[in-house]
Amino acid sequence: MKIEDFTVQQFSIPFVKPFITSAGTLTHREGYWITLSDGSVRGIGEAAPLPGFSKETLQEVRYALEGFHQAAEGEYYDRDELLSLIQVHTEEIPSARFALETAVFDILAQQKNIPLAKVINPKATAEVAVNGIAGIHFPGDGFSVMKVKTGFRNLFDEMENMEYLTQSYGADVQFRLDCNGAFDLPRAIRFCKEMERFNIDYVEQPLPADALEDLAELRFHTKIPIAVDESLTDYSSAEMILESQAAEVFIIKPMVSGGFIECENIIKLIQSENIRTVITSSFETQVGRTSCLHLTAANHITEACGLATGELLNEPDSIQIKLGQIEIPQLPGLGVSINEELEL
Repeated sequence: MKIEDFTVQQFSIPFVKPFITSAGTLTHREGYWITLSDGSVRGIGEAAPLPGFSKETLQEVRYALEGFHQAAEGEYYDRDELLSLIQVHTEEIPSARFALETAVFDILAQQKNIPLAKVINPKATAEVAVNGIAGIHFPGDGFSVMKVKTGFRNLFDEMENMEYLTQSYGADVQFRLDCNGAFDLPRAIRFCKEMERFNIDYVEQPLPADALEDLAELRFHTKIPIAVDESLTDYSSAEMILESQAAEVFIIKPMVSGGFIECENIIKLIQSENIRTVITSSFETQVGRTSCLHLTAANHITEACGLATGELLNEPDSIQIKLGQIEIPQLPGLGVSINEELEL
């Protein structure tokens, strides 16, 4: 493959409602869309570090993309050489790696006239199960798993909220409680004990990201599975979590972990230990979310994944959700057009 053209377009898309993170309140999702072309087809990708979760800045992303551009343009590389070049130029910049790998796989899939997921795994699944989000999706939407933001109310209000949600969605719906590291160990123990009477699928990141010993201790005090999100940033962190026995569910964000290759390595590691695997978005635009869908399908993730986030951003979205399932675009490559995004 010879890269004959490379473009970078910065975007800023407003959230429908302000989004609160540990780093503050966000009103817009910012990042870069990139385009690679081999002269016949073009591949696209998204690099959008999320403040409070990602370790790199937008400026660092731009530097990494420019470094790759200067090294790659006009030179011939096979697939493995190009992916190795991406790794070299995106060390410690996982969102840039995610974008570039997406664009390369997009080109390769278009050349073969197959969906992106199938260029990674010819036996990729045709659809992906997703969870709904309380406050965004409603009982009639058909989700069997709902995500609920917790940790910012007092305990009695949390219990009252769960009673309301159980009555609204039904006793058969499972709930995933996302705490964003809000508790210390004693409070987490009490919270989990009180939540055990509800239909809870897991409690996500109840303790700070680096509190692996306390997460392991918490598992002895509750029958609810414990999930890690912010604790899991790359392969090395996955190894540490496994060694600490800190969680029964691993939540992978491809934008944070660094794209297809790193995520596949993490998935193989944790599934070898029979750990549940969930893929979630980092509130990307349609370009990044669709990339996450292809990665999920290629790796046969059967858990309901956190990829039904399109309604959080004020952008057109062609991804359709039916009864908690999203069909993977069967068009060649990624299956979405960056030109539609640039018209926003």
